Amino acid sequence: MPDMKRNPFSLRRVIVILLLCFVSGSIMAQKINLDTLTIDDLNVYKDKAVKLRNAGMIVTFTGVGIAAAGWISSSIWAGNFKGESGEGFITLAPFFIGMAVGIPAAIVGIPIWTIGGRRIKKAVLAIKRFDTKPENSLALGLGITLRF
Repeated sequence: MPDMKRNPFSLRRVIVILLLCFVSGSIMAQKINLDTLTIDDLNVYKDKAVKLRNAGMIVTFTGVGIAAAGWISSSIWAGNFKGESGEGFITLAPFFIGMAVGIPAAIVGIPIWTIGGRRIKKAVLAIKRFDTKPENSLALGLGITLRF
């Protein structure tokens, strides 16, 4: 059998590199420049940000609630358990299920909540750019506002 040398640059590596390039390209394509949006687009962006923040809050509090419900139900069941000492481990099942579902949900919800909050702040700042009312102006009558 001839001695076959393996190509160090295999097809699997090429596929992985291409996938990483496509994923990073699609992530960069999702960046939105708020300076180029109109007031209507900014309002839509702000509404989406509010929905994202609210979804993060719901997921976070639901996860914490599921974890707490699992802990409470497990402690109640363990307090009322009258079986043998080796069988008491089954009373921890709600606790483990609640923690297995609740903690990941809270961990996912917190970043969604903060990302939505940051987007709201950015949208509000960009919307203020369209506010042309001169506030605290000492000039009386008709005025001209110059923006550069």
